[in-house]
Amino acid sequence: MNKLTQKALSLAEIPFIRSATVLAVRVWEPDTVREVDIHLPDCDVSKWTSTQHIKFKVDSGVYRDYTPAGWDGETRTCTIIMHTAHDGPGSRWAKQLHAGDTVMYLGVASSHQQPVKGKPLVFLGDETTIGHFLALQQLAGAGASINGALVMAEPHHRDEFGQYFLGWGLQSLRKGASRNYGELEGWLEDHAFSEQQDAVFYLAGYSPEVGRLRKLLRKKGVQVVARGFWD
Repeated sequence: MNKLTQKALSLAEIPFIRSATVLAVRVWEPDTVREVDIHLPDCDVSKWTSTQHIKFKVDSGVYRDYTPAGWDGETRTCTIIMHTAHDGPGSRWAKQLHAGDTVMYLGVASSHQQPVKGKPLVFLGDETTIGHFLALQQLAGAGASINGALVMAEPHHRDEFGQYFLGWGLQSLRKGASRNYGELEGWLEDHAFSEQQDAVFYLAGYSPEVGRLRKLLRKKGVQVVARGFWD
């Protein structure tokens, strides 16, 4: 991108750009997963009734969408869980965030996913989708029936997952090849679909793998809601 294009983008951003403040950063071990608490003074998060995505400015003219994992309407705060294993502008930006930093974002928009009330929810994804499923859990409310599985490459992340999300009916599985969800197929085969016909299956993560799982589940005749991510 040349300097003139960058300048034009910067000028176009001015009417829409907003600022937020980083309140805290918690780093998992190893440090490829980070929880970042953010204060959004100009955003009424109490109105969120579906999963959201915030378009953060991560570099000059570069934006990345992140899903608020949990939020508080009174304080106008939210938590973002960021996976930074892949090198890219979003990961580099996330790694240098500290408490007290001002961050810029272009807006907040709905991802158009909501938990189906009164039905069991099954979540399937990987470490990049923890925040997305936490958001669905908050929207579902206390007493919702939630199970499923997430594949994770790092053994310690699987331990952290179990400690942070006690009470979920979710399993953490060892991820084999990078971006491969084969272990989730195995998990599905171990579960009797005759007992899951009323459940809604929520898929999220790397788009090609999400697409493959969606085809498999549709053949099983169950309800599927999918959201694919790209780098």
